[in-house]
Amino acid sequence: MKNLVISVPRLEIHRPPISTAIVCNVIKQAGQDVQALDLNINFLRWLGKHSEYYNFDQIWDGERAITDSERELCIKFISQYKDKIDLYNVIWISVFGGSCHLFTELLCDFIRTHLKNKTIILGGQGVVTYHVGKYAENFGDIMKRKGLCDIYISGEGEETVVKVLNEDLNQPGVNNPKPLQLNELDNLPFPDYGYYNLDDYDYLTPNEKEVFIVGSRGCVRHCTYCDVARHWPKFRFRSGNNIASEMINHYEKHGVERFYFTDSLINGSIKAFHDMCTQLAKYRNDYKVDFRWGGQFIFRPKRQLPQGHYDMVAEAGGDTFYVGVETGSDKVRWEMDKKFTNDDTEWQLEEFSRNKLHCFFLMLVGYITETKQDQQDTLDMFPRWKKYVADGTIRGIDFGVSLKFMAHTPLERMIDSSGVYFLDAGDIYNGETTSNKDTNLWQCTTNPDLDVYERLRRRVEVQKEAIKHNWPVWRGPTRLKAVKLLAMKYRDYLADLQPEPKLYVEESTGYNWFK
Repeated sequence: MKNLVISVPRLEIHRPPISTAIVCNVIKQAGQDVQALDLNINFLRWLGKHSEYYNFDQIWDGERAITDSERELCIKFISQYKDKIDLYNVIWISVFGGSCHLFTELLCDFIRTHLKNKTIILGGQGVVTYHVGKYAENFGDIMKRKGLCDIYISGEGEETVVKVLNEDLNQPGVNNPKPLQLNELDNLPFPDYGYYNLDDYDYLTPNEKEVFIVGSRGCVRHCTYCDVARHWPKFRFRSGNNIASEMINHYEKHGVERFYFTDSLINGSIKAFHDMCTQLAKYRNDYKVDFRWGGQFIFRPKRQLPQGHYDMVAEAGGDTFYVGVETGSDKVRWEMDKKFTNDDTEWQLEEFSRNKLHCFFLMLVGYITETKQDQQDTLDMFPRWKKYVADGTIRGIDFGVSLKFMAHTPLERMIDSSGVYFLDAGDIYNGETTSNKDTNLWQCTTNPDLDVYERLRRRVEVQKEAIKHNWPVWRGPTRLKAVKLLAMKYRDYLADLQPEPKLYVEESTGYNWFK
């Protein structure tokens, strides 16, 4: 059998995809022919401009419907790969998340329409994505019902892929959303990035190749808004030596010196993290290799960390970390189950500064319990820590859009107890009259002051305050476009209640908002 493993938009464009690199290696080790095709990076190159590529984000994220011309553009792009895809018997498609659904459906429909005798297999977390409160079918079920795929795989695929190759389909996670977790991660094959042209990618640092690393699966935290525990109920991690060995392998094989960890938290296991740093620091010193690496990171209470912890991180090549600070309110952060305080944050910022480490803040404005005082605590954060912006420790901040309810999260299970209700908001872009519950458009009886308008106001306010104190706002214009779309949906909801909502112009953004 000849296998083609495909990555589809939307993924990030700065590194080759890791999931398909793993699947390719698994299939190769099983003795079958395999090649990879990255339609995500190819879509960027084909469009020619980053702005045109990112214009599709609102479509992939379901914030607006795809237009006929945009659909035709996607099909035109797919059609140029018809002959290449036809060379293979089995088409494996990695569905990373919900943002891959639409393109996956377009691709599968094209294959079914234009090519014969192709087995289509879907895998990835996006296969078992549900909508809040709707659990009759996941995306994999829907695609099978429509005849657009033959098999879907949920959960971790390293062992399941081999069983599917052997036509052993009566397995947990094959055509069902109940996979088994793998416990011995050190025994799994490394991703093989040799299936990609590493010069194709839009690296964050020009001419410096960078790849993904998986050090753990699951998370030691159970943040209320997050669905990681749905996919990986148990936190498991590789040994620090095994992780370091893989990084060294990619360096010696491909000349890669930059790495980004896909882990929910790169430092979920302090011991594994310390062991990895120890081995990397020795290799860097012995062979004069300029390893640089980073990923999502948690700030911990000072008492949990050994003396000299961040000195070792710096010696190992630790560089930039993405921290879910979420808010300036200790109260709200604790209610999110983050379990660290502003004082913990300040101590670690000082350690980062001393060791020339860097971080980005990831924020979540408008949590269900957030009060005006909590909002003020967030606003106070910007002058408090602007010295770390000035010295380069804090490289940026991402405010996202606003709190969105996701299926299979602790937050979803709090809907009734918090008095959360969703507003009817039809899709104003597709010309249809259907009305859908939008999980961005929510309000709650236990915190009535935090209505949709107030969340939008606070979201704009925090960005203005950050800019005032010279914090670099990461993805600022893109995020504000999404905020504007949310505001327009809410405006349409209000229009059904009152004929003409009052509008005003927010000076810092130039957008028309409403009262």
